[in-house]
Amino acid sequence: MVQFEELYEQLSDKEKALFSESVNRLLARTFLVFEREADRRCYRFVERNLTLFRRYLDLARWDLFLDQQLAVLQLYNREDRNRRSFNLQETIFLFILRLLYDDRRRELRLTEQVYVTGREIQEKYLALGIKQRLPAREEMHRILRLFSNFALLDLKKGHWRDPEALYLLYPSLLLVLNLADLESLARWLGEQAIGAEEDESADEGELDLDEEEAGL
Repeated sequence: MVQFEELYEQLSDKEKALFSESVNRLLARTFLVFEREADRRCYRFVERNLTLFRRYLDLARWDLFLDQQLAVLQLYNREDRNRRSFNLQETIFLFILRLLYDDRRRELRLTEQVYVTGREIQEKYLALGIKQRLPAREEMHRILRLFSNFALLDLKKGHWRDPEALYLLYPSLLLVLNLADLESLARWLGEQAIGAEEDESADEGELDLDEEEAGL
């Protein structure tokens, strides 16, 4: 088996610099997405030199997966180290973006990109009917920028806090949440929505009683 050192020494100085850039992008963002303009050069280089990168990353117990259909490269640590855990609010937004991606993808041709607005994200959040209220714009801004750092989306028009801002969603969203995760989250959010309706009914009952007592 050809060792990493042998493969690496076959690279030109320019390719070695691109190798370093590509590895650091993968370690920082988990994904390289061909559709993402900023990733494209590194994506193509890694795709052409998969064995080189896999030999190198294997030394640190990392696996590199290539989904050719989605044109996405994903880095995964075998020992679950260096993983970013999302909090509840971040997870809800991740779920929403995945739903929007799936919905929009069904409407488009394969070659078309998936765009959504900040308003559509907010409307989908409210449509879930969960107990948690829509977060402040600053929190939504923080979460969307976080997802951009992981190559899940990019801001393409407007400002992060603007409801009319336009975001480009990437197919890496399909790899962050698998079908089992989606089903589990959908069940949990359904339970939250039922709980919210029950709380509202209880509040309305208390209000009616107070009004009747006030009329005595």
